Amino acid sequence: MPNDTALADRGNAPEVRVVGRYALYDVIASGGMATVHIGRLLGVAGFARSVAVKRLHPHLASDPEFVAMFVDEARLAARVRHPNVVQTLDVTAVDGELFLVMDYVHGEPLTQLLRLVRKAGEQMPLTICVHVMCGVLEGLHAAHEAKSERGEPLGLVHRDVSPQNIIVGVDGIARVLDFGVAKALGRIQSSDDGSLKGKIPYMSPEQIRGGRVDRTSDVYTSAVVLFELLTGRRVFTGVNEGEVLMKVLNGDVPPLADTRQVPAALEAVIRRGLRQDPTERFATAHEMALALEKTVSLVTTREVGEWVQRVAAKPLADRAALIEHVERTSSLAGSYVAPTLEEELSSSRRPDFPARSSRSPLAITDVRPRSFYSAPRSLWVVLGGSAIVGAVVGVVALVPRGTESATVAPTATPAVAAPTVEPAPPTAAPEPAASGSAAPMAAPSATAAASASTTRPKQVVKSGKPGAAPAHPTSDRPDDFFGRN
Repeated sequence: MPNDTALADRGNAPEVRVVGRYALYDVIASGGMATVHIGRLLGVAGFARSVAVKRLHPHLASDPEFVAMFVDEARLAARVRHPNVVQTLDVTAVDGELFLVMDYVHGEPLTQLLRLVRKAGEQMPLTICVHVMCGVLEGLHAAHEAKSERGEPLGLVHRDVSPQNIIVGVDGIARVLDFGVAKALGRIQSSDDGSLKGKIPYMSPEQIRGGRVDRTSDVYTSAVVLFELLTGRRVFTGVNEGEVLMKVLNGDVPPLADTRQVPAALEAVIRRGLRQDPTERFATAHEMALALEKTVSLVTTREVGEWVQRVAAKPLADRAALIEHVERTSSLAGSYVAPTLEEELSSSRRPDFPARSSRSPLAITDVRPRSFYSAPRSLWVVLGGSAIVGAVVGVVALVPRGTESATVAPTATPAVAAPTVEPAPPTAAPEPAASGSAAPMAAPSATAAASASTTRPKQVVKSGKPGAAPAHPTSDRPDDFFGRN
């Protein structure tokens, strides 16, 4: 692959795949649409950071509908900036595969936390349930209020709020992720084709019916998730999806008291969020969050983070060890040594493509064809010198030499008849010049005059005085390459 480098596993170094500026490591999560890898962003001058890279399943990458949905997730989620939303950093495509790069959050999804709590025979503390859902609602409200670059409302609705898409970090902050089936007014690909996209037990009645879906649908599904956190079981269950679907449409919500005693005010908030009529629910997610905060005493994010670390101590420790191993076994993601800033500026290689480095414990196979402009400097010196020598030889060959032109035999072209010139009468030899005076110029001999007449016709210029010198004396030297005497 042109932007993909496969690295062999050597010694204790982890196996890694480099895609552009990112190194992909072990899978930490998997869903019906994509797998999530631990990744490292490899920058110049030694810069690096841990990221989460979501890779679309290969059997979906060839489906234009799912590809459009995946791209929409990145485009829409990038507009949402809030502490309770996992930030989307980048999207890259390599040979038909799509990769979504997000902030790495050291924590656990709610599905895993609920599973661990049930396994321990416990229930999720009521105050922590409310705290987590208040954060989720605030993140959803930020998404609902998101605007385009031109300041226009996107009309963004998550439509897939579920425990799988909520992660709680060790910092005690709950974050919403995966806007893969979200709908916005200006989205590239619309999913209003009559098919259900989402998880039926968490879908609102209007979404199942194919009606208008807006922010109140996310309010409904948030109430469904809160019910599950408090009771440890789903609101709507059945032997098959058909039975579950009918319960959702009929609003068959079991009483919370059958599973857990909760304050009446808290149950009232949940019941209002689960109303069949969207207009009877909370108008916004922020409004529901404010109502929840009034039902129980609030806890701090530090207390929530400590609870997460206690419940999920083993998986968190394993993942922390993996990240530490990745960072320790290599400078920059275990398999790649990024160039220095000077090397990056002076190199003709693309900054995001890994190059060989003797400092790395792993050899990176550069499969991209070498560029013509990345030739060794010595080759450029040889080519440049050859070009200069060739130019000099060409110029010298084109310039005629004066000494050679005098001995060249006349060509066979018809000679132009020279005008008849009467020979000048012989003159007496001049008297020797007196001492201190300049010697007069010797008159040309008849032989020299005849030789000159054969090379160039003498120009006859009329003059008022016999024997006067011509106004423009001619030269017996041939013109040079530029037409000069």
